[in-house]
Amino acid sequence: MHAMEEVLTVLATEEYCTLLCVRADGVAPVVDLAPWTDMANLRRRAQRLLAEHASCEAVELWRDGAMIERVVRA
Repeated sequence: MHAMEEVLTVLATEEYCTLLCVRADGVAPVVDLAPWTDMANLRRRAQRLLAEHASCEAVELWRDGAMIERVVRA
């Protein structure tokens, strides 16, 4: 009898950006994961999140453990 091993291979074909919708008290009740694209697309997505979540005052865009931009409510 032969032992079988299962191997899971994950290929990272896309990079992602984390968008945190942040309230005035610093709590982030909404987290969104978006494929990494150009900044204009990510800013538009952040604006849509602000429109959907009135309690949030800003959306922070994070990549590789660092905040790369903060989009505030206009």
